[in-house]
Amino acid sequence: MSLYLLSTANFAGLMALVAISYGIATRNLSHRLVRNIVLGLILGFGAAAASLQPVMHINGIQIDPRNLFVGCAGAFVGPLAGLISFVMAAVTRYYEDQPLAIVCIVSLFVATCAGLAWRHFTRNQERTSRKLLVGLGLTISLSYVCTFLLPRSYWGAVFSSAVPFLVVTNIIGTTVLGGFLERERRRARRWRRLQAQASIDPLTGLLNRRAFEAAYATVTRTGTSKDMAFLLVDLDNFKKVNDVLGHAGGDKVLIAAARKLSTCVRDGDLVARFGGEEFAVCLPSSTLEQAAAIAQRIRAAISELDMVKARNAPPTTASIGVCWGAATLRLEDAFEIADRALYRAKVEGRDQVVFGEHEAVVARPAIAPWPSGMGPQAAGS
Repeated sequence: MSLYLLSTANFAGLMALVAISYGIATRNLSHRLVRNIVLGLILGFGAAAASLQPVMHINGIQIDPRNLFVGCAGAFVGPLAGLISFVMAAVTRYYEDQPLAIVCIVSLFVATCAGLAWRHFTRNQERTSRKLLVGLGLTISLSYVCTFLLPRSYWGAVFSSAVPFLVVTNIIGTTVLGGFLERERRRARRWRRLQAQASIDPLTGLLNRRAFEAAYATVTRTGTSKDMAFLLVDLDNFKKVNDVLGHAGGDKVLIAAARKLSTCVRDGDLVARFGGEEFAVCLPSSTLEQAAAIAQRIRAAISELDMVKARNAPPTTASIGVCWGAATLRLEDAFEIADRALYRAKVEGRDQVVFGEHEAVVARPAIAPWPSGMGPQAAGS
């Protein structure tokens, strides 16, 4: 009896340790693949540790609640974590060199699949109720049908003693451990959603200025991008568009322009709404010719927008100021150069691309000749 109570206390402590580790990893790991791998390792550790602390032995076969952890890995994290935890538990079980270990490994596999099946059928549930958690415990307990793979002489003892105990343990475990894992999963999901909302412009879906500044700092800090372009894109006569179409119509124009911007850039480029009708684009690892081509593509795409249907509304066009250099600049410096170029584009007639100059450009005579029609005074006019 004292051994049983000690094993129960050890199991409760193990669940607490796994739950705490799960919570820490969920809150602090933002990369999904890394997070799933670490969570799989945590739950795999729980399964392996449970296998090393059996609750009872029946005819030389150890009885422990390891299936609970692999089932929860599949249910609350996904296939990758389920696979990792299964492998860890199976390897541990195999090297314990217990008789009929292969039956236990098959049971672990069935428990993993049961957890994944539960995850699939409950994926549309906003909240995981206690009934669903009890259902998970019963689903994981289906793995004990593998008892029929044991010699017939084992069936009576296993079904009368071990299986009822393990089913109750799974139900309690999924209610307690599963409830905690689900709460941590919801909390992390809510936190990531709030982070996304804090980084995204709610109207256009582009990065907002704060997120763009952070991403730009990351790009420049890594030092992997030397040739870089920074573009300021400003919609021309947007106040008149708002006056004619109203703010709802102006918002539609902004949304359409944001979509055009997103389709004109490359994977890995940064696009943000800086405020009002002004957008910013960062083109890492971009040659002068590439920057010129993308800027012109953006200008042409916006000029083709068919959003202004009112008779007296001005056409939708954009002026673009570009800062390009052979070395990265601080965002403040790049912004100042692009802003001056944007001002020239506005003064010289709008709907054009103008490149600004700075020492990084002048220092490279090999690219001194600007692309045709893209001179520093009025490119693309």
